[in-house]
Amino acid sequence: MTVTLTEQERQICNLLEDVVKHIHEQDVSKPRLVLRIAGGWVRDKLLGRESHDIDIAIDHMSGYDLARHVNTYLEAHDYPVHSIAKINQNPERSKHLETATTTVLGLAVDFVNLRSETYNSDSRIPQMEFGTPTDDALRRDITINALFYNIHTRMVEDFTGKGLSDLRAGIVRTPLDPFTTFTDDPLRVLRVLRFASRFAFAIDPITADAIRRSEIRHDLDAKISRERVGVELDKMAAGPHPLLAIQMVLGYGLYSTVFRAPPVTQWISHLDAMESEALAVELTRNVLELLDSEADAGHDHGVVKPIVSLLLPSALGAAATDQQARRALVLAACLFPYHAVSVRDKKRTVPAALVVVRDSIKLSMHDATTTVALHESTTKIAAVAQQCLDSTIDRVTLGQQIRDTGAQWATSVLFAAAVDMLVNKVSLDHASCKYRAYVAKVIEYGLAEAYSYKHIVDGKSAARILGIKPGPAIKKVLDMVMVWQLHNPDGSQQECEAFIADVISKEIEK
Repeated sequence: MTVTLTEQERQICNLLEDVVKHIHEQDVSKPRLVLRIAGGWVRDKLLGRESHDIDIAIDHMSGYDLARHVNTYLEAHDYPVHSIAKINQNPERSKHLETATTTVLGLAVDFVNLRSETYNSDSRIPQMEFGTPTDDALRRDITINALFYNIHTRMVEDFTGKGLSDLRAGIVRTPLDPFTTFTDDPLRVLRVLRFASRFAFAIDPITADAIRRSEIRHDLDAKISRERVGVELDKMAAGPHPLLAIQMVLGYGLYSTVFRAPPVTQWISHLDAMESEALAVELTRNVLELLDSEADAGHDHGVVKPIVSLLLPSALGAAATDQQARRALVLAACLFPYHAVSVRDKKRTVPAALVVVRDSIKLSMHDATTTVALHESTTKIAAVAQQCLDSTIDRVTLGQQIRDTGAQWATSVLFAAAVDMLVNKVSLDHASCKYRAYVAKVIEYGLAEAYSYKHIVDGKSAARILGIKPGPAIKKVLDMVMVWQLHNPDGSQQECEAFIADVISKEIEK
């Protein structure tokens, strides 16, 4: 079996063949190098997808040495030459052998030698050695990632004997015994789930049985750094089917392993405050439906899908299309079982979700605070949305709510709608009217950017008008200034200064 190359890929393969020929001519006593494109590029090409991730596997030379030969050849033939990035071994980050990266004819190319690996029982970090193509294929995580493209024969090579058939059948399986594979490197459990969800492939039953074993869950928890868990989870969330990914995490009993709870000794909330893990799946389904990015005819989506178009007018368009907003919503949905749990963090009381994001999946503090903000805004947004529906909302109240929520207010509205429908069992008609009314009022009052409003009179000027020194008291003054601004959208600076002098000064005197 072969693949169709782009013109750029064809030129790179031709050039690499010329480099191999040149190396061999320098010392014909040594065996001729054989170069293969490995892994994801081959898989994606066979699936009809473009791929710009080219890894060259070398049979008996280091990646760095071959990259130097390539650059020498490029320079001698007046091609552009780029520096070589040498990536040293770093087993903790899954860099088990030295790799070299450079740009060849405008495309980034990684060079690494074929390898074999052996594990000991106490670590997922293997001992790596030069290996054969079969060794290299069998050590890979799944069969569909173990295919090679021989640049000399221009044919696909399947040394596991299962990669091509699994790709055709839509099956994810390990090349070797899955229990041994996962015992050696438990991270591969998450990689199996990631690729299965990414391509919507089925997991081979024997592989699935191994994932369910308690020993594997224990090893995943004990052997794998939380950073690596977070990396795999983040890739699942950013993939095309995050709902399928979280369903698999939950279905294989891995939720508490991936989203590891803080120690019970830190809990301030009662243990019953932890809600059902199943909420993570249902809420993820809802938010993705609201973003109109997931459609699965095999499931009953309840009240969500029919109101997507009503809930996403132009004011929410950015939230619906922005990948960062989508990622934030998925993450918040996955962590929702923790939304009512508080824990002790040093001397502070903080939401458990913040600690899980920060410590269990090692994402950024921005991710942690965004997750908590989405959780905490749902009740407030639902209440204000009801006021909008009842036509009892005023511009000041709505504006302050937008300012409290911040730049992600549109994302927060989507999340609040999903939570309202799921947790509070809000009916289709009521939810449709309620959140459409919220957005309509934001547009009517011109408050879509209220979170970024600057005070028309700054703190220094307000202090001068009031004859007081700038300090903590000015915050209260500025809060009153902002209320005035929201109440008087066309008010001038002079009018606001008069308000400070006439009204706020009397409030201060009290």
